[in-house]
Amino acid sequence: MAEMKLTNEETAALDRIEAELTGPRAKAMAAEGGGKDDLCDKYRSIRAALLILIKILKKIPVVGPKAAAALEFLMSLADAVCPA
Repeated sequence: MAEMKLTNEETAALDRIEAELTGPRAKAMAAEGGGKDDLCDKYRSIRAALLILIKILKKIPVVGPKAAAALEFLMSLADAVCPA
């Protein structure tokens, strides 16, 4: 299987998502049972990176476009619950 080459922007987006979802803020929020405002703040902070992730997913044969569609759907729900 050929290795997928990511741009610097794509790599940075993946690093950003990982840091936001596994970093100290995320752990504190999970421990405290963060409310809707906390979740919306977290979503807004990674939304741009998630859009880049969708582009990456679409490059993966067979399952990538389906995973991208699922993420787009979930983001549409989050956009409705957490308006900008």
